[in-house]
Amino acid sequence: MTRPDDSQDREIEIVRVFDAPRELVFDSWIRAEHVREWFAPDGHTTTDCEVDARPDGSWRVEYRSERGARFSERGRFNEVSRPDRLSFTLTQVSESSAGPETVVTVTFAAVGNGTQVRFHQTGFESAQRRDGNAEGWNECFAKLGRHIATSGAAEAELRALFRAWSQATATRDLEGSMAPIARDVVSYEHEAPLQLVGVDAVREVCRRGFEATQGGIGWDVPDLRVLVCGDLAVTWGLNRMHAQEPGQAQVESWSRGTRVFRKIGGAWRMIHQHVSFPYDPQTSQARLDLRPDEA
Repeated sequence: MTRPDDSQDREIEIVRVFDAPRELVFDSWIRAEHVREWFAPDGHTTTDCEVDARPDGSWRVEYRSERGARFSERGRFNEVSRPDRLSFTLTQVSESSAGPETVVTVTFAAVGNGTQVRFHQTGFESAQRRDGNAEGWNECFAKLGRHIATSGAAEAELRALFRAWSQATATRDLEGSMAPIARDVVSYEHEAPLQLVGVDAVREVCRRGFEATQGGIGWDVPDLRVLVCGDLAVTWGLNRMHAQEPGQAQVESWSRGTRVFRKIGGAWRMIHQHVSFPYDPQTSQARLDLRPDEA
């Protein structure tokens, strides 16, 4: 709903409910690959988008109209509290003018299996500008709903796939670990050879990994990023791997991983992955001791 016209406070309030988990809806506001799909009113095409979602981080979206007129919206984040709340400044710039610096606050609340988004924007110098922005925001929210309904559902499936994959590793379920792997996968692993072709080759690497330790093992991707385009998807992030032999301290290492999935027979299957450790150029040795918080 949109607040009735009130030129005294010149604020916008919009409330929408989306049929998706709030983590996914929240990420649609802070990740450029999502923002560029919906953060422009009808009849406009996004041409550039950058988002640095952290307190005092900047953001910028540029777009053009069907007639070629160019616009930009930009600002800085005041608060980024995933998945509950966002606050950021917003200034609109066109080829002939610049608007005032407004403040946007967005809260995200779980409602059943969906998410209620409450949007609040203040700082307009006129009711006319406020009303024009309210119209544009309602168009953007409709686009956001369509975006979440398509790529959002696919992203949720892929994140669930990674959780099941991680659990299969923890329980040494070899067939469960192979479930997301395409038959003709091409994999670049942490070790020689340069590439493995086919699910059987990847299964053998996984089997050896399970047998390498008698204690607990596991892996996940805490900063997993997902980009979906139709029946193709790309994921990337830092792999966190750990192993613990009986009676010994847990050993943790991090590596880098990029994976490509295709929807095959109604299910996502990994058709390619590239995992690697960084190396020390002075010694030409792999660095297994690096952590993301030490970068």
